[in-house]
Amino acid sequence: MKRKPNYLKHLLQWGVLAAIVGTVLWAKFSDKPVDVEAYCPFGGLQAFGTYLVNNSLACSMSMLQIMMGLVLAVGVILFSKLFCGYLCPLGTVGEWMGRAGKKLHLQVDVPSGSVVDKLLRVVKYVLLFTILYFTLSSSELFCKKLDPFYAVATGFKGEIVLWMSLTSLTLLLLGGFVVKMFWCKYICPLGAVSNIFKFTLLFVIAALGGWALGALGVANAWVWTIGGACLAAYIVEIAKMRSCTFPLMYIRRDLNTCNNCGLCEKKCPYQLPIHDYVKVKHVDCTLCGNCIGACAKDALQVNGRRSLRWVPGLLAVVLFFLAIWLGSTMELPTIDEKWGDYEKVENLQTFEMEGLQTIKCFGSSKAFSAKMQAVQGVYGVKTFVRRHGVEVLYDPAATDTLKIQAAIFAPTLRKYAMPGEQVPVLDVVKLGVEGLHDRMDMIYFGMVLQKIEGVYGFTSEFACPVDVTVYVDPAAGITEKMFGEAIDAKELIIPAKEGEKVIPMHTVLKTYAVAGQVSREEFAQVMFRDVEKLAGRFVANLEKWGDDEQFPKAVYEMVFPGIEKMPIRNAFPYFKSFLSCTDGIVSVDFVLRDMKPVMRIHYVKSMWDDAKLWKEVFQTEKWTLRMADGTFKEADPRLKFTTEGKTVEE
Repeated sequence: MKRKPNYLKHLLQWGVLAAIVGTVLWAKFSDKPVDVEAYCPFGGLQAFGTYLVNNSLACSMSMLQIMMGLVLAVGVILFSKLFCGYLCPLGTVGEWMGRAGKKLHLQVDVPSGSVVDKLLRVVKYVLLFTILYFTLSSSELFCKKLDPFYAVATGFKGEIVLWMSLTSLTLLLLGGFVVKMFWCKYICPLGAVSNIFKFTLLFVIAALGGWALGALGVANAWVWTIGGACLAAYIVEIAKMRSCTFPLMYIRRDLNTCNNCGLCEKKCPYQLPIHDYVKVKHVDCTLCGNCIGACAKDALQVNGRRSLRWVPGLLAVVLFFLAIWLGSTMELPTIDEKWGDYEKVENLQTFEMEGLQTIKCFGSSKAFSAKMQAVQGVYGVKTFVRRHGVEVLYDPAATDTLKIQAAIFAPTLRKYAMPGEQVPVLDVVKLGVEGLHDRMDMIYFGMVLQKIEGVYGFTSEFACPVDVTVYVDPAAGITEKMFGEAIDAKELIIPAKEGEKVIPMHTVLKTYAVAGQVSREEFAQVMFRDVEKLAGRFVANLEKWGDDEQFPKAVYEMVFPGIEKMPIRNAFPYFKSFLSCTDGIVSVDFVLRDMKPVMRIHYVKSMWDDAKLWKEVFQTEKWTLRMADGTFKEADPRLKFTTEGKTVEE
């Protein structure tokens, strides 16, 4: 009988590799970022672990990854290690390296169940424990530091540790060249966790044990759980080399037709001792079907039925797309935090809001949580990064949804330009705008208004709808219709590195009224309010040099019109931190002169003069910054100063 290759397996393996190469090349030539681990089930299992342990997900961990991991777990328990046999690119490369080594007669035989084989099998469990420990401790994927696929796919530019990545890549290529499926049998942490799922009873015991330890209040119960599971799985693996009841799908050998020719074992990527089994439930079996195609007697079939031969490959595809569908329809919260005596509060309610563009990662979610903790009556938050949504747990007796929305909202003041003398007065236009929820909404809304010629600036305050005050040139002829067309537009197109970026907009103009006029000077004063907030007194320096009689002060003034621009204003806190770390400088503030902002630095006369300030403060090559934890670090300056100031009399 002719050999019957598993064409579906080869098609899937080549297809996965082609898709990966195509994605990486497309990303490279289009200059668009690509998540090369978006479909990684191991990353998903780690992500789900961080959620169980820390009640949070890092921004690099998506629901798609999580569903890939959970579906893999279910697939291994019910069927077998189908991902390993049909879809895993590392498994494919390892298999090809084994064929190459065999053709060149360079392979070393390590029999399954031998002493060397059993000793090597511990490596993947040690690696699994290490990866899970550091990932669950930090909520960041530790495996990226050493994953050979991630290193190659990113061109060694990702979050890697070079020596770890090179070691892993060497073990994958050279190891597979010398020993068949070296990576998959001995190194792969996903193989280790898949084996734990194959030993289903062990997995259930470990999960229940971890839950019990947590319920008993054992510190770091998860460490004992994963450590115990890895150790137990290794012992079971080397002692039995096979699973029992699960998986439900396996290769069955017909004793009546098998002639023990051994060809199936030669074609098996793992060289499993198939002749020792009736039901081939060896821990390494991936149901790849190579043995079935090699058997001239049709003695090997999936569950003993010829009709099921193609089912494992088809199941691998079905499970893959099931994970994609589940990942696109479900979402775990990025953070789920509660605080205070929430358990003692009766009738807690949940306020939900979506479309918050600031909720975009783990860090921004934590910042949102910190903001909500300052709101009286709020006891918890959940954030959902994919849909930019939040759920706020609150006591309706202490607060209400309007107060929560007001706390989320970011009042904004933005100046685009100072009107010239030819524009002595500006119209004050009052707008009521729906769809402005948080800081990012206000940033994009500011870009919308900036596109309208004749608009010089705006302010916003929370209301329902949001109260927006726009200052416009009366001669520009801006009508309510023009405002409506700009604000009601469904998208905003802004320049980006890759060309243009399209931002979905959900703002709606609800009310419009002209509320009088202001002079240029009055407009300048209104816009200056945002700059005044940047002033600061340096407590540590005031304690040393605050006595004016002992340490007379002087004031160095510099015209600083750029401070009204958003990027410079955002960078100024770093300069202020640098000033606070500089001996003899006690405070900084701003005044408005001739409608221009002027920065004033207050310093000890005996320690500084104009020339020294300019050289050592404004032209220094490094800034010393005070960090939040009280430590100091050196950093490159974030602001450039080109116009010198001078000391003035108070």
